[in-house]
Amino acid sequence: MKESEFDYNEWKVGLALGRLVIEGKNPFVLKYYSANMNDETNLQNLIDQKKDLPSPILRVILKQLFEGLRLMHEMGLIHRDLKGENIMLHSPPGSGRVFLKIADFGLTKIQKNNQQSTLMTVAGTLPFMCPELLIETSDEQGSEDQVKADSKIDMWSAGILLHQLTAHTFPFKSTQLPSITSFMINKTLTRPAVLIDNQLWDLLRGLLAFNRKVRLSAVDALNHQYFTGQQAMTDILEESKLLAQQSQIVKQQGKQYVTLYDLNTSFIFPITEADKIINKNIEQFQLQIISCLYNHILQQFLRKK
Repeated sequence: MKESEFDYNEWKVGLALGRLVIEGKNPFVLKYYSANMNDETNLQNLIDQKKDLPSPILRVILKQLFEGLRLMHEMGLIHRDLKGENIMLHSPPGSGRVFLKIADFGLTKIQKNNQQSTLMTVAGTLPFMCPELLIETSDEQGSEDQVKADSKIDMWSAGILLHQLTAHTFPFKSTQLPSITSFMINKTLTRPAVLIDNQLWDLLRGLLAFNRKVRLSAVDALNHQYFTGQQAMTDILEESKLLAQQSQIVKQQGKQYVTLYDLNTSFIFPITEADKIINKNIEQFQLQIISCLYNHILQQFLRKK
């Protein structure tokens, strides 16, 4: 790797997150990223199809995302560039399930104290950037090129993703800066006509709260009625229950790699459901990527010889 291509910040973040992944504490972040990973394995591909997701699938996608963010934020890590392209869909071979993997930590901010806001440069992808980064008042500013913010910036981005997944649009008229800032200044979030679930609408409003101090944290989101109410229990798929039972049997056999997320049905996203939505076999596609990557490495090795 060329020195110019090395990102020290991303390396530090990767080390911290890698330990959690190895210990099975956070399967919702990507430990390794390859440029060969095709865009069709990420959440943006699902968003682009503009399909109305079944309620159980939308719920498990969101729960995995918020849990990944919760664990990151507890470590004092703020992603700062959360968007569909940076959330991979990964299925461990033979697992029968899909994990969302938060990826691309090049802009990630490391907080010294995750209980306090911190000064940071304005960075990210414009349509996913929050009000405190774009129109913050002068008393919250740090310096000319820095603003005071916290992990709530990721939660705003998650709210934008939720709006895309449900309404198939952004909550503003266009993705140009004037339209986005006008939306933020007016502080009016219009309820999408397709969003008939009152709990889901309340969750969306909490994520897209214009005031970061009242915006939901990842912990708040996971404790929301949308995830803890009776409907959430009713929505759990039979296949998710079956996969959890299979994991329980494996755990009883003494296998150490079985985690809480393998046993908790509310986190289980069956690969059969993912294949239906994306119209492709994710597991087979990933094996093709691995094969291509292996061949690429082999060719590089043979050239050096």
